[in-house]
Amino acid sequence: MRKLVQWLLVGVLWLGLGLSIGIAGVQAATTPKVKGLILDNARQYYSVKSIKKLIDQVQAGGGSFVQLHLTDDTRFGVESAKLGQTVKKAKKVGSTYYNRQTKLAFLSKKQLRSLIVYGHQRKIEVIPEIDTPGHSTALIKLLKSSSKANRKLAKKVAVEKSELNLKSNETKKFVKSLLSEYVGLQYPGQHIAIGGDEYSAAITASQPRVVSYTNYLNRYLIKKGLKTAMWNDGLLKADLPKLDHNILVMYWSYDGQTSNPKVIAQHRKIRATLPELNAAGMQTINANSYYLYVMTKAATFKAANVAYWKKDLVNNWQSNVWDVTNHKDLATSSRNIGSAISIWGDGRKSYTQVEVLKRTRPFLQTYFSAQVQ
Repeated sequence: MRKLVQWLLVGVLWLGLGLSIGIAGVQAATTPKVKGLILDNARQYYSVKSIKKLIDQVQAGGGSFVQLHLTDDTRFGVESAKLGQTVKKAKKVGSTYYNRQTKLAFLSKKQLRSLIVYGHQRKIEVIPEIDTPGHSTALIKLLKSSSKANRKLAKKVAVEKSELNLKSNETKKFVKSLLSEYVGLQYPGQHIAIGGDEYSAAITASQPRVVSYTNYLNRYLIKKGLKTAMWNDGLLKADLPKLDHNILVMYWSYDGQTSNPKVIAQHRKIRATLPELNAAGMQTINANSYYLYVMTKAATFKAANVAYWKKDLVNNWQSNVWDVTNHKDLATSSRNIGSAISIWGDGRKSYTQVEVLKRTRPFLQTYFSAQVQ
């Protein structure tokens, strides 16, 4: 994610989970907050070996989950029979599979399952994320190139090149069929993330189609013995009574971190705050993009900027600070069960997997050792 986030480092540096993450029901106020990592495995490919090293870091830091952002505009980063991206059709180099058409690497289902098992053995829940309806450019490209039937389907479920069409009933069925490829890889009672971030919805106080889409996918996962996680973007104040309240919300931004004042005002008027989600009965993970996002770009890793971030996080951030640097409207509910640091590949400079793991280590160590309320 975050095409809208603008990072100006130094000065303005960083402009339920229930059974599976160690929380049974609504956690008591004295229960320590859970911590985890969200890894962008779409803009940059990470191998099984690299992801296992990150799982080990999370375990060593006392964390309890790793969410893999597997799909985005640039890459559909996991095997999918529905989209024609399979290991049988792929070119294999070492242990890495490459789509022969896109030339991009992806994880096989077997590899994804091995990561889920590896994490489970270490009491770390690995949460696969299939991001829709936004950030769907790569998905749509695969859909259009896989078969004649899928090209026909794309006309019904796709909006231009980047988003899925929530006005079409076919879209819900299509995404359900995508998720069906992965439900059998996950342990019962654990999560699959369905995305829900940064898509262009009408700026209206209530959006029934979003409610219908969200509840439909959530109820499908429930029937499969799983739980749903998603981003907060499409969860509106007016729609909270109609939304299923057993969804775990990864709360990254109140306004989407856009630089457009008008859009900021519109988003803050209609979107639910993190405390409002808690009050409605929903559990949240605080993924505050100001403090908790690590972008894999050169400026992020300058020594002065790393030092600034460490000091800022330790002195000014707590798990109840969810809206940029706002220390007034705090998330005090026990339903705000924890937080997550994220590694996002939005930078222009490309780093190898080894370099990313090395350069992000100080951020992960500081975050996991930080004292939070």
